[in-house]
Order: sequence, then structure tokens, then C-alpha cells
Amino acid sequence: MKSINRSQKIIALSVVLIFSMAIYQNVYFDKLFDYYEHNGDKEYDLDGDGWSVDLDSEYHMKSEFETMFSEMENWDYPASSVILVKNGTIVHEEYYEDFTFKTQFNTYSVTKSFTSALVGIAIDKGLISSVDDPIWNYFPNETFDFDSQYKQRVTIHHILTMTSGFDYGEDPALAPAVGGSRADFVLNKPVKYEPGTVWVYDSHAPSILIKIIESQSNMSIFEFANDNLFEPLKISSVYWFQDDSDLAFGGFGLYLTSREMAKLGQLYVQEGIWNGTRIISQDWVSQSTINHLEPDVKFIYSARPTDGYGYLWWVFDGYYLASGLHGQRIIVNPSQDYVLTFTSLDVTQSGANALHQMIVSGEADSWRKPMNEYYFRSLPYLGLFLFLFTAVNFTLTKYGLGSILNEKKQNKQILLSSVYSSLFFLSFNFLIILSIIFSVLDFYFGIPRGFMIFPFFQGLTLLSIPIFLISTIFFDREILENRHSFSLKQSIMYLVVKNLIYLVSLTILFFNIYLVMVTEYSA
Repeated sequence: MKSINRSQKIIALSVVLIFSMAIYQNVYFDKLFDYYEHNGDKEYDLDGDGWSVDLDSEYHMKSEFETMFSEMENWDYPASSVILVKNGTIVHEEYYEDFTFKTQFNTYSVTKSFTSALVGIAIDKGLISSVDDPIWNYFPNETFDFDSQYKQRVTIHHILTMTSGFDYGEDPALAPAVGGSRADFVLNKPVKYEPGTVWVYDSHAPSILIKIIESQSNMSIFEFANDNLFEPLKISSVYWFQDDSDLAFGGFGLYLTSREMAKLGQLYVQEGIWNGTRIISQDWVSQSTINHLEPDVKFIYSARPTDGYGYLWWVFDGYYLASGLHGQRIIVNPSQDYVLTFTSLDVTQSGANALHQMIVSGEADSWRKPMNEYYFRSLPYLGLFLFLFTAVNFTLTKYGLGSILNEKKQNKQILLSSVYSSLFFLSFNFLIILSIIFSVLDFYFGIPRGFMIFPFFQGLTLLSIPIFLISTIFFDREILENRHSFSLKQSIMYLVVKNLIYLVSLTILFFNIYLVMVTEYSA
């Protein structure tokens, strides 16, 4: 019987580990964001929160919604929770994994719509005279950099509609960490575009609205929101991220339970009234949920409204929604009298919108598992990486180490070795790549994402990393020494140089691809 040599053993081991990791990735990739999407549980008075609940009720469009819920189950939609409010009553409520009605979810940019509501309340109370007021009217004793004619024309309306024209030098959709006051950060930026002419999805500028409310009310935004919005809605113990100046982020960072999120939607369905008490004027509800974009407005970055945009609300034909990163949604349809709330882990962000579109269009065939889109979009980039790493392998093997392997007849053999090595690296170092990406994201955003990737099986992850590195080294050494007669010194030089190139390029390319994909779906 023919003996199994070392190369065959390594290849066999590689196949087993690659298949194991494929299963591992497929099972857990959807849950990458699970563990920083929430702020734990809080005390919550389920019976006294003001909701009426009838999960067995019959209601209009029940069959359509049940089709949607079955699609979620059949396709394993990565939701944390979903709530349907019909005619003022919760008729469907479901939580997944370990989440409950007590869980405070990160609403991300759903926060913007709450900020819009607070601006409307401030106007109702006369603290802000009009959305047409230049924002500078509210900072008479402050001076800011890059003053210009355009800058003096920026109004509250422009901030609410994301047409202010501020120039950050980068796409502001993801709002990376900045020092000090985020509002002052924006106010000290130049205004590059004429206000009202260019739409840029902006998670920075809404903090200006928070600063205006605080200065006009002589209250912190927490006090103002508690007195005028949260307490009337029986929303308590709210967690809201603050910047270094203790100013709450106007564009993101509000943590709420699913039931609390749904209350804002129901408040708007009821035109600003909750339990017989007016909280927001009917006029503000109406004005903030209609399209305010001019027909000739220009779009600079990939994130853009498909239909229209109101006052920090996304506006569609017949409905509107508050939208946050990774698929957080408050979908409001006043004519059909329903509010649909998602908390989600959808990386591509397409899932919640597509699920709701099933209800609007009455078609279920067009929807697919949200993560599928992420996988499909990743394939061309994996091909790019394979080509890049193969080129690096080939170049280093043939020319990079003073090797004598430059005969044409050996090019095919070197190329095959380079392809094998590249495939091995890409397959094996998945977790290493993710760790690098999310560590960079930690630095970029200033929040702990990276080291919370796999908390339930962190030990397996940590164990996998040295296994992958060692196996990669042994695999490459086997190829270099047995197939190409490299010395130990040449092999070490080769591996050090190659792996540095690999890791740097992976970090740069994956980081940029990830950011582009998230920005595109950051609504």
C-alpha cells in the first residue's frame, strides 16, 4: 500500500478544518453583531406600560402579516424582536435568542426620528420659533470656523432634511468617533454646498438640534425628553450615548425596548396623541413625515432615499419609517393603521425593508434571506483577494528571495503552488481577518466591537488563531521545501514577508469593502 506522505496529511487536515470552519461561519456569522446590539435588560412594567395586547385577535391584513412572519421563520431572518401594532393593539410580539421585552436595544439611527419629535415639541412650546430659523440664531455668543455666506444660510430645516451642505472631508453616514462636542465638531466645519441643494446622509449634524434644544430650554436633553416625551409615553430608564461634552448624540445612540420603539410609531399614527393627551402637534407629525426634497437635489454618496425624506424620517408612498443600522425599524402606515417594529442583526440592511414590502406589494416570492445578499456581494472580492495573493505568492517565490527558480518551464508549477497557498490562507484565516477588521473598527468608531465578536465561544476563536497560523506556516513550508527546494532560512524570509503583505492588504481591502457596504445600507 502506498504510504501517505506529509503533504497529503497536511492537505487532508486542511480540508477537514476548512469544512469545519465553513460550518462554523455559516452558523455564527449572522450573530456577529448580536452582543453589542443591546444594553442588557432593565426593569420594565409589562402590565402598566400603556399597551393593550391581544395576540389572538383577528385584524385586517392578518394573512399577509402571517405570511411575512412565516418567511422570517423559514429563512431564518436575523431578528432580535418584531412587534406588530394594529389599531392601537399589539397583535404580534416575538423575541429571539435570549432577548425579551426588557432588553434595551441599540436603535442606531432610529434615534434621529426621536430627535425630530423632540424638535417638534420644542417648536410647539415656542422654544424654537421656526424650522426656517438659521441655526446660528441660537448661538449668538459663539463663533465658529470657516464662516461663509453658505454657512450663514444653514437652517434647522436643512439639518432635519440632511441638506445642510457641511463638508466633513469624508462620508459622514457612519459618524466615526470625534473628540469633544459632536455638535461643535459640525459647526466648525465648512459648508461646501449651497444649503438645500445636496442631500448627504449625516449622523453628525442632528447633534446640533440637541444642543439647540438644551440651550433654549435650559435643560439637559434627558430632562427635556423625559418631561415631554418619554414619561408621557411611559418610557423610563432610557440609555442614550453622550459625546465627550456630555451632549447626547442626536443621530444615534438611543437604547430602547421594542415596545418603547413602537410607542413612537403609534404616537405618530394617532397624530401626536397618546392616551388622550397631546404630546406633539398634529401639524408637526404631518410636516415631518412628508417629502421635503426638491426634485433637483443632488446625492453625493451611496446612501440615499429611494422615495423621499422628511424631517429625519424616511418617506415612502403610503408609509414612512424610522431606520437604524443593521435593520432597526419603526415602520408606520397611518392609512392601514399599523406600526411594525424590528430590532435586527441584518448586516446588509435589506431584510426588514423587504419583509415589509411583502405587505405593501402582496408578493412574497421576491424576498430572500438577508445574509444571502452579503454572501453574494462578497464573492467578487474573494476572487480579487485570491488573485492578489496568488500574484504575491508567485512573485515572492520566483523573484523575491534571489531564487534560481526562473526557468520558464517551472512557471506553471510555481503558479499552481501560489494558487494552493492563497486558497489555504483565505479559507483558514477567516477569524484572523475578522479580528483585524473589527479591531480597526474599534479604533475608527471608538466603541468596543472587535473583542466582542464571539463571546460564547471566545475560547474556540482564540484557539483557532494559532492553529490557523501554524497550519499556514507548515503548509507553505511543505510547498517551498519539497516542491521548490527552499532552505529553512529562505522559507522563513518568505513567510514573514508574505504574511505581512497578506495581513496589511486584507485589513485595508476588507475594511474599505465593509465600510462601503455598510454605508450603502446605513439608512
